[in-house]
Amino acid sequence: MHREAVPLVDRLAMGAIIVAAGARVMISFSPIAVFDMDPAIDASPFIGATPAESVLLDALALAGASWLLVKRLLSRARVDLSSILIGLACIPAIALAIFHGMGDAEQLWRGSTWVAGIAIAWMMVVQGGGSESTLLRRTIVASLAGIAVVMAVRGIAQLTSEHISTVAYYTENRDTFLRGQGWLADSPQALSYERRLFQNEATGWFGFANVFATVAAGSAVLMANVAIGRGVIIARAWIWFCTCLCAGLVIASGSKGGVAALAIGLIVTVLLRKGAGRERLLFVALPIVVLCAIVFRGLIGLQWGEQSLLFRWQYLMGATGTVLDSPWTGVGPAGFQAAFMQFRPSESVEEVVSAHGAFADWMVAFGCAGAGLVAFQLLMAWRSAHDLRSEELPRDVEPIAGVVEMSIAAVVFAAVVSIAFEAPSLDLVGYGWRFIGLGAGAVTAWAMVRIMEFMDSKQRLLSKHAPADCTKSSASRAVGIGLSGFAAVVLTHGQIDMVFWLPGSAIWGWLVLGTAAWWNWHSRSEESLRPVPTLGFTRVVMAGFACIFAGIAFALASVVSPALIEQDEVALKAAESLQQEARVDSSERLAMGRARAGASLVSAAQIWPPRPAYALRAAEQWKAAASCDPLPVDSPEWLRSGMACAQSVAGMNSSSFSALLLMSTIALREAEISSGSWRSAELALREVLAVNPRHSESWIRLSLALAKQGDTLGARAALNSALESNETYALDPLRQFSADRRASIERQMSELK
Repeated sequence: MHREAVPLVDRLAMGAIIVAAGARVMISFSPIAVFDMDPAIDASPFIGATPAESVLLDALALAGASWLLVKRLLSRARVDLSSILIGLACIPAIALAIFHGMGDAEQLWRGSTWVAGIAIAWMMVVQGGGSESTLLRRTIVASLAGIAVVMAVRGIAQLTSEHISTVAYYTENRDTFLRGQGWLADSPQALSYERRLFQNEATGWFGFANVFATVAAGSAVLMANVAIGRGVIIARAWIWFCTCLCAGLVIASGSKGGVAALAIGLIVTVLLRKGAGRERLLFVALPIVVLCAIVFRGLIGLQWGEQSLLFRWQYLMGATGTVLDSPWTGVGPAGFQAAFMQFRPSESVEEVVSAHGAFADWMVAFGCAGAGLVAFQLLMAWRSAHDLRSEELPRDVEPIAGVVEMSIAAVVFAAVVSIAFEAPSLDLVGYGWRFIGLGAGAVTAWAMVRIMEFMDSKQRLLSKHAPADCTKSSASRAVGIGLSGFAAVVLTHGQIDMVFWLPGSAIWGWLVLGTAAWWNWHSRSEESLRPVPTLGFTRVVMAGFACIFAGIAFALASVVSPALIEQDEVALKAAESLQQEARVDSSERLAMGRARAGASLVSAAQIWPPRPAYALRAAEQWKAAASCDPLPVDSPEWLRSGMACAQSVAGMNSSSFSALLLMSTIALREAEISSGSWRSAELALREVLAVNPRHSESWIRLSLALAKQGDTLGARAALNSALESNETYALDPLRQFSADRRASIERQMSELK
């Protein structure tokens, strides 16, 4: 195939998709640019990407998917009806993602990533075979392997140098960091944070070892299947080295689910090589079997010490209650945490943001419409399985020009984007590791393509002498089986972790499944299909999807991203101004600086799309301003402003509990300075406990409010409820009161007579 056989615009469209997915797994994301810590202590902005950059990457992926759909439409080749119908089943979920995002920036930027992933996967589902698709598919495969190796190098850097320096920096600045977060030194929040921080594990840019393990395990399975064979010694040796590196990092991560997923992926590839039969049923069963295992573990209960699957069972129970409570519209991609606290089992010790399972997360986010996404992924599972019918027939395989260049360019460009975002925090050692990763990823992409080309040349020779055996050593077979194993890893581990929820991995997960389905389902070439009518049903649907994806991409790039950037700029200026006031060493100046920061953050939060994270930070600043010593004259007004600000976002699913908790804190402060009433504080605390009856600190605060009103009996009962609720955290002792804290609470109870 000649270089000009695939138009440049098609190459750019696929490159845009790969770069968007690759950059996502190599960049850290944060909901806000600043005010994640108190700017009076540290006004440094977040090093990484914020929602503004996130939606730009989504727009890039959506634009690429839209164009490739148009190209497929113009080919006038027939698309099977099941692909069209399953795409239509995703429409309600896409519509609800837009619905939830219209009034909440947190829902919008997370939901747009989900939509972009769905768009990529569906675009691949409807693609056919032929020489053009061969180039594009092989480019994706080589790029996925290269990106995985870049991440693996980052994992090595974390284990050998980054973790040591991070712990050392935290130890030196522990008090400052904890004050910036508003945590006490021995609080459950601080102890839980330190427990995770002090674990030396590879997390890549995700921050989660389990999600990193999914990428590493799936990539190891893919590369192992490509590396099997003879010839191209240097390329195969390099791929085997990278395979061992990725597999070793899975084991070193300590992720039991990751190790199990790696084993499942390898077992599946062995079965596929033997042609055991019923491969597609096996793949559909994989995520269902995992769900059954979670249910079985939950039914066993606490008498078995294993906790990972037990926690997943608890998340699943909370998700079920949430779906039953909001079955039609769901709570949105960012609404799980607040809902989960209402429906979680009594022994659950975590307040997670995700159900840690693709099916559960989709049903929670979109209600009944989430079933369309479940069906879509099961179709992808069916098509991801490699069988004899998906193997290409013997033919003259011409060298495919351009795959190496496209693959290396995609890996390098994605890595450069990542380095550009991290540049402010990198030293010479950091730059060294990043460029080692970039180089290793580029070499991996080259080696993958080189091996596939060797298999093609071997196939040409075999087809002349033993046509019946030539597919056994073909690139189509080796990569197809490897991609099936990769898909098996994603399908299984995606049901016990946040692979399809986390913005960094959601698009990547859909890209893997889409590639596996595209590679293993093109049993008939485009040339053998009859052309469809000019205005046929499939063409109309494909044109509609192309327009929808293009429209969303345009809106994200031209409207949403600029608005989010404007919000972040306002917040950055507010943070810089507040830090300047804090340096003056004047309590009055600091209080006024916090009040002005609160006003600025409110103005940022009100720019469309509404930003609840900045609204909550505004309320926190006003509350902090009213807590300065000596007490500022404007404290009552500031507290009222903070209360109104928190109330404005209390109805949003993404921030409802945080808003209620902050409202109760402000109400207590109002009562303390006599600008409010203890009765109002009591009511605010009861609202918090209605959502999360196991919030021990709120029971203690409620005891104070009741005691101030003379209700000693109620105050004693509230303290007793605090002790009882704290006992439910037995599965995580760090979440429980220390012995001294328990003794103090018991003394308070004895004094309330």
